Amino acid sequence: MTTTPTTATVLHLHVHRAGFEAYRSLFTVLADITPVVQALPPDSALLQLAGSVSYFGSTPAELADLLQTRLAARYGLVTTGGLGPNRLLATLAADTASPTTIQTLPDDPRLQLAFLHRQDIRLLPGIGPALEKKFRRYGISEIGELAALPPATVQRVAGAATGRLLLERANGTDRRTVTPAGPPATISSSTRFDHDVLDPEEVRRALLGLAADLGARLRAAGQVARGIELQITFADRSSLTRSRTLPEASSHSPAIRDGLYGLYTRLGLQRARIRSVTARAGALATAKTAAVQLTFDRPTESARTLEPVVDRANARFGAGALKAGSLHIRRDSPGWARSPTDRNGWAPGRLSR
Repeated sequence: MTTTPTTATVLHLHVHRAGFEAYRSLFTVLADITPVVQALPPDSALLQLAGSVSYFGSTPAELADLLQTRLAARYGLVTTGGLGPNRLLATLAADTASPTTIQTLPDDPRLQLAFLHRQDIRLLPGIGPALEKKFRRYGISEIGELAALPPATVQRVAGAATGRLLLERANGTDRRTVTPAGPPATISSSTRFDHDVLDPEEVRRALLGLAADLGARLRAAGQVARGIELQITFADRSSLTRSRTLPEASSHSPAIRDGLYGLYTRLGLQRARIRSVTARAGALATAKTAAVQLTFDRPTESARTLEPVVDRANARFGAGALKAGSLHIRRDSPGWARSPTDRNGWAPGRLSR
């Protein structure tokens, strides 16, 4: 059992229902307390409070409470957090905290290990669904049960390198540090209607155009997005913003389109007069680092193959030389009609109905 200490100065903060712009803005408040802030998009951040404790003469729990109050007062943001001696324990404290509270782990390393060991193994970083299933097959369901296994057994199940790493973490050691890093950039695309729109089909056509624009810009920049956000502005200038994480990081226009359609549908707007719509792609990463999951669905794979051709055509002949069919949507999506365009959803030089 480790006896390394362990003052709880690492704060993992989770922000509930934070839009991309609000997420970026909150780092101004966080930086007022500590310069060591690491973004964990789309809705979390890690903070190292060790230096701030002596600077402000406050405990980590008091600083965490101050941050919660400021974020609520300035941006109306609701947060939940965890304080621990390292990234692993702080994250587990946040994941198991009651909503809107800060769970602070005690400084006693024995109590910290007791907390860690009673957590479910799926919460241990490095254990994915496949590895979790393997351990559960052997009757291992808690982190403490994993920590008690002989190293040779863990390495046989998880592999040598992964097994050593899992045993370290299962015993409370996390070599990762809080590395200062701000939130990643976002890109946005907007459509302002010539008149206040009541027709949902007109809104959907606008969303399709925004998805095509965001996808093309992501591909041109060699980037992929992990999250999307939809902002609806109404005739009275009020607005609603909703966001979601994509199943996988993507620059595929139909994936962005489906996400925007889903966000719009879940808003359940009835006879709302809409002035404009804005779509944002966030949690950006380099496309080379992203893995693409093959779907074995011919229309989907054909559309992915076609996108670079469309991009080159629009680059050569001007934006809009090829546009997406306005009502094209997967046949299995509930409540949506199929476009009469070709099955990849592209129509030359116009938005087709």
